[in-house]
Amino acid sequence: MRRVVPFRGMVMLLVLGLIAGACSDSDGLPSATSTAPPSATTLLTTPPTSKAPRTSTSASSTTTTEPLNTQTVQVAFATGDGSDCSVVTAFEREVEVTLDPIGAAFDLLVAGPTSQEAAKGASSFFSVESAGTFLWADFDTAKLIVDFRDFRKLLANASTTCGSESLLSQLNTTAFQFTEVERVRYEIEGSCDTFSNWLQRDCMEYTRAGAEAADLSTNERALGSGCIPGSGELPDGRWFGYVDNADADQLSFDLACWFSGSAAADAAAEDGEESPPANDYYVRNESERLRLVPVALQVVVSWLPADGEARTAAIGYADWVANRPTRLYPPGVWLEVDGGVVVSIEEQFVP
Repeated sequence: MRRVVPFRGMVMLLVLGLIAGACSDSDGLPSATSTAPPSATTLLTTPPTSKAPRTSTSASSTTTTEPLNTQTVQVAFATGDGSDCSVVTAFEREVEVTLDPIGAAFDLLVAGPTSQEAAKGASSFFSVESAGTFLWADFDTAKLIVDFRDFRKLLANASTTCGSESLLSQLNTTAFQFTEVERVRYEIEGSCDTFSNWLQRDCMEYTRAGAEAADLSTNERALGSGCIPGSGELPDGRWFGYVDNADADQLSFDLACWFSGSAAADAAAEDGEESPPANDYYVRNESERLRLVPVALQVVVSWLPADGEARTAAIGYADWVANRPTRLYPPGVWLEVDGGVVVSIEEQFVP
């Protein structure tokens, strides 16, 4: 059974204004001296379906609050003296029972250790600076895929030999606390290659016994949510392609594959094109099928108002539609689909 658990920057919104530092020491391991985020119960919001705590007043006018129903999840952070970069400790956090535990655990992980955990020796490249970078977790038949926003610039030294070992140990220990998870793959904005190349390795999947090269088709290595969603409607996710036509409340979309890095080189070689391709990207568009996708009200488009320039600007969807007929070369776009409707559009600049 598959479940997709999005966490759209929930922690980030709740920890803005907090002061934290994710300092690194000379051996590439993070320091445990930084100010840390609050506990899990203050990081996670109450879902619309959960019940608020009830209060009652006794005869003596004393007010008591019943605690919310919670569940326990674990988040793993680096501990030890630094001689073994893989050493981590799992710390328990309480989260609301209505939350998916896998998603909640990773949402808390990217926000870093609490001050109490730091006092016990916990350290991490994750901190309040990286809070909200967990995007979603997709679990299907024992395999878990965890996707993050691009946090590479926020995790200084995590790509060093020691740093990557520590980072992966934190991620894997957090993932494998769930007994149903037998293997896990990590992605940055839909790309295993981007995550793995950052850590100076090929796309890998991790089991409880160790790492294995991921057996992925080239199309599965496309950025975003990929480019092979099946024959149905466009699922929730982030998709690259071309808008054939757009009106007030829907657009017709030609899904394509956008590759970068090693995936771009491999895809171009398979298609008999120059490899590695110029400018480190490659587009494959094998299907002419157009999908009609509803557009949510008041969508804002990040568009490229001047041909040949990378400068972007925000424009309302209706104005963007009105400008389309006057443009000589409308660029490809990234659609974010949530709940079956387009909630954001971003034009892709190409040199």
